[in-house]
Amino acid sequence: MGYRAPGAQGGECSAPLDGLLTDVDGTLTLGGQLRASTYARLWSLHQRGCLIVPVTGRSSGWAQMMLAMWPVDAVVAESGAVVLWRESEDGRTVLAGEAAGGRWLLRRQTFGDPKARPRLLALAGVLLADYPQLRLAHDQAQREVDVAIDWNEQARAPQELAERCIDTLRKAGFSAQRSSVHINAWAGCFTKASSSLWLLEQCFGVERPRALERWFFVGDAPNDESMFATFPHHLAVQPPGAFHGKVQSLPQRFSGVCESAGFDAWAQELLDAWNRG
Repeated sequence: MGYRAPGAQGGECSAPLDGLLTDVDGTLTLGGQLRASTYARLWSLHQRGCLIVPVTGRSSGWAQMMLAMWPVDAVVAESGAVVLWRESEDGRTVLAGEAAGGRWLLRRQTFGDPKARPRLLALAGVLLADYPQLRLAHDQAQREVDVAIDWNEQARAPQELAERCIDTLRKAGFSAQRSSVHINAWAGCFTKASSSLWLLEQCFGVERPRALERWFFVGDAPNDESMFATFPHHLAVQPPGAFHGKVQSLPQRFSGVCESAGFDAWAQELLDAWNRG
């Protein structure tokens, strides 16, 4: 694609953009809702030939809906635990532009340790009993690998309590991160970034050097840490204070506006650059 991707406050990628990796909650949403302006910009990017991959802590059930109804080419769900894409009967990856009205198969790759899931669920139950402000995420029933504890969606718990739960989960040997709405916990050696790189290579034929040079990531919360650390071209649509907690790799670029307003501004700048030239 013959244009350069804007970063925050006028910064640019050093190479043309091939595709977009984007978080969902707090990045594509505003106040928990996907607004018409953001959905329209996803369609505009898609129509310009930009590959789009949501990389989210949401469940595999939500990811199937996104893949079926949004202009996206694959989805990384459950913080990297599940990767979903479309495939033709002859094994070819079916992109969003080819999917409408066509026949395709849903394919998935799952990472993680399913044997540890009962122990993780038991520990989550203890945390919910100890901290009644928390609850299981309402999409937990659609999850395959991770456990999501709601701290800031339907529940309302202080950020410090979420960090305390993350410490407990990590001390028990699990991985855990905080999104803008959930605490996501899992067993296994994977991250959003590792699963995204696997997807780009296995499904799109994009090897790591090209992925790091020509793909852009937009995110908003500590559970995007691996993406910010891995993909040099990125934008955080929250202020630095939103990354309070044990985050080792802070984003390098921040938007001047938050949540989907920040995404919309970045996407519109990108589309304007395309139109100019």
